[in-house]
Order: sequence, then C-alpha cells, then structure tokens
Amino acid sequence: MNKDLVFSKSTKIYASENTVWNKLLSAQFYHIAWGATLATTWHVGSSVEFSGEWDGVQYVDKGIVLEYIETRFLKFSYWSSFWGAVDAPEGYCHISYTISQINEYSCEYTITQEGFRDQTHYDETVELWANTSNVSKYESEKDELRSITTGVFADLMSAIESTPEKLYNKEIPGKWSPGQIVEHIIIGNSGLKEFLTATPGNADNTYDSNIDGIRNLMLNNEVKYTSPDFLLPPYKNYNKEAHKEILMNVKTEINDCILTLDFHAICGSAEMPPFGFMSYYEWINFSVFHILRHTRQLNTLVAKNY
Repeated sequence: MNKDLVFSKSTKIYASENTVWNKLLSAQFYHIAWGATLATTWHVGSSVEFSGEWDGVQYVDKGIVLEYIETRFLKFSYWSSFWGAVDAPEGYCHISYTISQINEYSCEYTITQEGFRDQTHYDETVELWANTSNVSKYESEKDELRSITTGVFADLMSAIESTPEKLYNKEIPGKWSPGQIVEHIIIGNSGLKEFLTATPGNADNTYDSNIDGIRNLMLNNEVKYTSPDFLLPPYKNYNKEAHKEILMNVKTEINDCILTLDFHAICGSAEMPPFGFMSYYEWINFSVFHILRHTRQLNTLVAKNY
C-alpha cells in the first residue's frame, strides 16, 4: 500500500454539520452510495465492516475506527479483498471525513483517503469518491430541507396561535394585517408540485447554484420587495383555524416534493429574476425560505401589537 498517494475532495453541502454527520454514520448512506451493508458501532477501536455483492462476487471489507470527534471528524482504516493486498497493517489505507460548519444552513464536507495500491487504484477510486460525495450531499440536503420545513411551519403555527383575534384582521396603514401575511403565504406556496412539474425546463447550472442567493434574498429583512398582483392578499376578515388547516396541506405538499421529486430537474413554468429558470431544489428552497421570511414578519408585527 503506497501511503504517499493521497486523495482528498471537498464538497459544499447545504445542510448543518449535524445532518451531514448523521448521514455519514448511517447504514442507509452506505447502502445507497456503495450498495453495501454496514456493521459498526463507530466507537474508537471498534471494527467497521462493509459487506455485499460486486459483479456477482460476495465480499466483506473491513477496518478499525481510529478517531472520532462528534459531528466534526471520523477516521478509520480500510481493507478490501478486491485489492489483492495482504490482510495486515501495511495492507490497509486510511479514510477520513472532515466536516466544517460554514453557517447555520451549510457546511463543507471533505473525504480523504491515504494509501493506494498504485496510481491505477488511485484513478479508479476518484470516481467512487465523486459518487460518494454526491450521494452524501444530495441525501443530506434532502434531510436538511425537511428539517427546516418542519421548523418553519412549527414557528408559523406558533406565531398564528399567539396572534390575538382582535389583531389578526386589524387594518394597519401601510402594512398587511397578520391575516393578510398568512394569506400571502398560502397564495404563494399552494400547488407547488403541480407548478414545478407542469413544464420541463433546461438550464446549464448545477441544481444548487442559486441557493446562496435565494436564501440571502429571503433572509435580508433590510430589503423590501413588491409582490406581483396575483400574490397580493385582499384585506378582509380571515379565519385563523381555516388558515391553519390550509397551511398543513401546504406543508404536506412541500414535504411530498422533497421526498419524491428529483432536485436536479428544472422547472420551466416561470423564470425567477435574477436567477432565471430554477431547479426543483431551488424552487423548494425559495418556497420554504419565503415562508420563513414572512413568519418573522408576522412575529415582528405581533410583538409590536399594532
């Protein structure tokens, strides 16, 4: 095993370090990424075993957990029967995962392998690690988006509950009433799946190229935006309980989109300035963070008790 050959690949993932860490330690991850069954406790000194079938051949690869720093760093030795290497310390490589939080909603994930049989083995492994990184990114982002959605709707429901009845439909000069804010959320986010899938689109960008821009746009409370006419909520008396029931349907539909749709697909139904045609993943993020933005607006309005 040539320990001078080292491969390392870093990937930005739009998920928290906790989400990525839990994904990397899960048996589900290795089944998806490697088609392998994982057996380990991940305790330092414990064995790691990956078993399965490759090209009709049953295999059991193995190693030992060497280092473990919760949510940040994992290192284990690794030996594969396919390598034709001796089952001795000199026949093992070292694999490590490093996770560094970037901000509340994203982190950097780095895979490193130290040791290869030869340059051919190194070149062959590049493709494996590229696929592994893609799977860890995609599956972590899916889990994270579901978690964010759950939190956003919990906060929204709490905000509605805490809004006094006398304030919910109170006319406020120059501002929407709480009821109008909730109605705007409903208008803007209902029928999401039909909207996304109605017209296939094409784009040259990666499925997550606009995520930073979308989230920054929605979370910047210093900038005010003018809604198009079809998203303007009329001033009238809204029923809180009816709103809550509709919002649960909106939440269900968003989660269904997260679970069943391919994030890479492009929605050709409408362009979103300044991003253009966006992927399903980008549109779902836009929807969830749009709701988050207006939930904060609602909380601010209620706190001021207009």
